[in-house]
Parts: sequence; C-alpha cells; structure tokens
Amino acid sequence: MKLSRLLRWPILLIVLAILLASTSGCVCGGTPRASSWTGLTLQDGRIYAADLQQVRVLGTDGELIQSIPQDPEDNTAGLIYIAPSVGEDYVIIAGQLAPRGFLAQATYPIVKLDLETGKELWRFEGARGQYIEGGAVADGLFVIGNSDKNVYALDMDTGDLAWQFETGHRVWATPLIVGDTVYIGSMDNHLYARRLSDGEELWKFAAPGGGAFASTPALQDGALYIGTFGNRVYAIDADDGTEIWRFPEEPGKNWFWGSPLIDGDAVYAVDVKGAVYKLDTGTGEEIWRGQLAPKNNDKDAPVRGGPALTEDGSTLLISSENGTLYALDVDDGSEMWTEEGEGKGYVTPVVNGDIVYQALIQGPYRIRALEITDDGDELWVYPLPEESETGE
Repeated sequence: MKLSRLLRWPILLIVLAILLASTSGCVCGGTPRASSWTGLTLQDGRIYAADLQQVRVLGTDGELIQSIPQDPEDNTAGLIYIAPSVGEDYVIIAGQLAPRGFLAQATYPIVKLDLETGKELWRFEGARGQYIEGGAVADGLFVIGNSDKNVYALDMDTGDLAWQFETGHRVWATPLIVGDTVYIGSMDNHLYARRLSDGEELWKFAAPGGGAFASTPALQDGALYIGTFGNRVYAIDADDGTEIWRFPEEPGKNWFWGSPLIDGDAVYAVDVKGAVYKLDTGTGEEIWRGQLAPKNNDKDAPVRGGPALTEDGSTLLISSENGTLYALDVDDGSEMWTEEGEGKGYVTPVVNGDIVYQALIQGPYRIRALEITDDGDELWVYPLPEESETGE
C-alpha cells in the first residue's frame, strides 16, 4: 500500500506538468505560435494586429509604423492572440500569462495601454479563462466575453468591473453594442440582450433544438441575424428576442461559425464546410447557394470567419482555413478569383477601398494585402519571409 502511494506522486506530477504546459501557450524549444485565430483592426488608415508579444501597427502599404509596447520585454499581458480594441489615444489588449510556479495557473489579463507610449494605464485580471474574441467599447465601458462563461463590463477610465453576468457555457463571441443594449451569444445555446448601463437582462433567445452562438450578430432594421452550431441561421427581433425566421427549416449538416453579412435585402452566410448562402432578409428564403472549391488537396474549403463585401457591393470575400482567399459574385455566387496563401485563415477579411487584408496564422507571415479589382494580385505581406525567419 505504501509503495503504491509513493508511485502515485511521480505520476501525478507528470500529469500536472503536461497540463500546465498545455495551458501556458509556450512551444518549448521553438517560437510561440498563436493557438487561436487573430483578427485585424483597421482604424484611421492604420492596421492593428495582435502578434503574440506586441500589437503591430502597420500602414496600408504594409510598412511597420509602431509596435506596442515598443520593447517586447515590457509586455505585461503575455501572449496576445485576439484583435485589439483601439481608440484615439489607447489600445486595449487581452492576453495570457504563463503560470509562474509549478502549481500555479495561467492568468488572463486585459490591459489598457497608452497608444503613443505603450505605458500601462490599467489592468483587469478577474477572468479565469481564455479570451477567444475581442471586446466592444461604448459609453465608457469595455465589454468582453470569456471562456470562464462570463461577460465582463469594465470601466474604460479605471479598468474597474462595472458589471458581469454568467452564462451557462463559454463565451467566444464579440458583443454587438447598439445604444444601451449589448447583444452577445454564448455556447450555452442562447443569444442575450443586456442593458449596457447595468447589465440587466432584457431578453434571451434559445436556439430551438440547441445550437451554440459563437459569432457577433448583424443588425439591420430592427432584426438581428446570426448563425449557430445548430446548423442554422436565425433572424431575431432585436426588441423582444422573438424569432422572425430560421434557415433552413430543418437543421442543416454544418455549423455556421462566422458572422452573417447584411447588404440591403440580402443576408450572406457561409458554413464551416465552405457552403455560401444568399438569403432574403425578410423571409429567409434561399436566393442562391455556392460552394468554395477545395485547395491544397483538401476535401473541402473549411471556413470559420464570415464573408466581407467590397465597397461597391459586387463581390464577397471569404478567407478559408486552408489559407485561400475567395472572391465570389454576389449575383449568383460564382467564383471570380481565388488566391492561395501560406498559413491558416480563421477570421473575416477586412476591406479598405480596392484592397482586402487577410490575417493568417501558422505560416511565414501574419497579414497580406491583395488587390480586389485585379484578380486578387498580392501587394504585400507582413512580415517579409526574411524578417520572419530572423524574428524581426
């Protein structure tokens, strides 16, 4: 009996070491790589992107303007995966700090930094899980969901907790804030509407038959449009949370992960197997259905982000997990051009005039810019391959 007890401790210590290594975000013996998907924030002609140890600020020509903080040794947030929230004089980042000590746990701070100097203005460390998507800012509050099931609203001036509420499962989605209402989905199969000022519940919508909400809803003319892991897209009344329509009537075969796109009387949505749909906003009736062609010997073209639309409303742009960027005609869903990339594309592309920016991870570059009107010609990538190899 004593021998068996003695043997348990080495086994337990080995298991603990494995668990701690898996949550630290570290790749021992190599360069850390993002385990989550990284989005882009485009504001005032600048691109802001999380890059593990720093936020990179790029011009629309791909030139590096600034790194925040300037010295990665001054980073107090740990590994930075999600798109930063940017204001006139600040940037808010959410990170993951590795455990400090054998039995310690990882911590997940939110840090507000001065945009010019990178100086820390405040930090919040109340969450117990990873941040998967970014937050939203409105009326002096920063609102963000966390994998510990909670939604947190922080005072923008101090970082103090203004309110929080607990859902029944992880919260992966970025909230949508309109007026004094926060709309946010949870993996507990509910879409919530909460009052921004105090977090009080206004209504909640339960997906019939189940289906986690992992994306931000789109809003137009009093209706919210959102997809679920229950293989459906819903239109929901934004005032009272009642269902307007669902597509398809019977659950489909694949999840809708990314946010739908609304343009006039059309809803565009893409499922995780690369099936693209154009639906009528009023009825949910299918107008057309397309399928992204697989690349790189894949069986399909998996997609986690949503579609983007060119400024003239003529072309849908979709980033596939296989790294390919697809351009589709909005009239019939036909393929206009495709451009393969190196790495994995998990998020919605960002359109700026005739340029589209695609974020990629697990490849030689983090961002690339393509010319929309010229068959997707690649304009630049960041970092350049030689810079990536040298760690610059």
